[in-house]
Amino acid sequence: MTLVATKQENKNGDIELDATQLEAIDACCDLKRRVVAVTGAAGTGKTTILQHVYEQLRAQGKSVVLCSPTGKAAKRITEVTGIQARTFHRLLEYPHPGERDEKTGKVLVSTDPKKDRRNPIEFTVCLADEYAMANVEIHRNLLAALPPGGVIRMFGDANQLQPIETNKRLQREPSSFLNVLDKFAGIRLQTIHRQAGDSSIISNGQRIIAGAMPLRKPDFQLKITNTPVQYVLDFIQDNLVDEIDYGTISNQIIAPTKVGWVGTEALNSAIQQMIQPGNKPYLIIERQKWSNIEEQRIYLGDKVINTSNNYSLSVFNGETGIVKEFLDDGSIIIDFGDKVIEFPVDLEMEGKYGMYVMNPQKDLDLAYVITTHKSQGSEYDRICYVMNRSRPFLLNRKNFYTAVSRARTHVTIISDSKALELSLAKKGDK
Repeated sequence: MTLVATKQENKNGDIELDATQLEAIDACCDLKRRVVAVTGAAGTGKTTILQHVYEQLRAQGKSVVLCSPTGKAAKRITEVTGIQARTFHRLLEYPHPGERDEKTGKVLVSTDPKKDRRNPIEFTVCLADEYAMANVEIHRNLLAALPPGGVIRMFGDANQLQPIETNKRLQREPSSFLNVLDKFAGIRLQTIHRQAGDSSIISNGQRIIAGAMPLRKPDFQLKITNTPVQYVLDFIQDNLVDEIDYGTISNQIIAPTKVGWVGTEALNSAIQQMIQPGNKPYLIIERQKWSNIEEQRIYLGDKVINTSNNYSLSVFNGETGIVKEFLDDGSIIIDFGDKVIEFPVDLEMEGKYGMYVMNPQKDLDLAYVITTHKSQGSEYDRICYVMNRSRPFLLNRKNFYTAVSRARTHVTIISDSKALELSLAKKGDK
């Protein structure tokens, strides 16, 4: 498949839609079709189509809801479109941990959503963004919760990583989005509109999808080294202030895996030791059983990631921020860029730089480096993608492409030659 770069604005500055985009809008606005799926690589105009569909259907008086698989993705699509989005879980009213029954006051045991065939959602049209991230369970529940005459429109990039299926019974089933594309002959966008001409990020993304070596460009750096960890540390040391400030939220290091010597855990610890003095207040997070690290300290000033949705605080899974303050009452102040949140945390403090013990269920972790899965649904000005051959089963085109497509302006790839070869050789399909 050859993608062609084209400008999307006419002389008046208005958006010009190509034939396939117009076809997608017409299909999505045809309410006789219960399911329509639209796929395309980064820059092909999925968001533009979504906006047009939303505006047209709203103008017809239809009730429309915009939703995404994660709070982070919902937040991003809201910022881009100006349309308020919600998560799939919130739309379907999944119970939250510790939630109590309104009548009995007892903690809810069921994990099933409250919205289903007998209690459908109140919207006629469901516009589902980033649908490639939706697992089979969510897909089934969304379809079941549509009201009589209700329709769903799915937008996603089939080249990205497939979702992690937590239900063991459904793990062997193919991705819901790929299934829909095949079953309903989904509309596939093939023309690149965004970042055309001036940026090599999307063109190199297409090369990665095709299994071809990305080209070195001013905005796309490729560093081949047998010592990727040291190279990462040297890279950060040299560019921490002038080029890439990893104390900000607009730039991100990404790795395919949590474990291993170039996994997120090892790299986060190494970066933290390099940039953090040891005389600051800190908290200790209890690690999960699979972790190679017995305990993890988080210092004042560290970059952290929230790993669960907290609707009461309006903080969502995958959002990153900077630890600004530890309060005497045990709360933590974290600056997420667009908001500053006070997290109530169970802590024990001793002395001036006492040991802060955090409840592991509060879901907080270092975020100098995050996994490719955690990066999905986000965009960053710059990304640095690090890989080596220690976890070869995670090296594939989809992982590679997903990481690269998170960047707006600049990409740096740090890898040994074998890992790079493996990442281009395997498609990454289940």
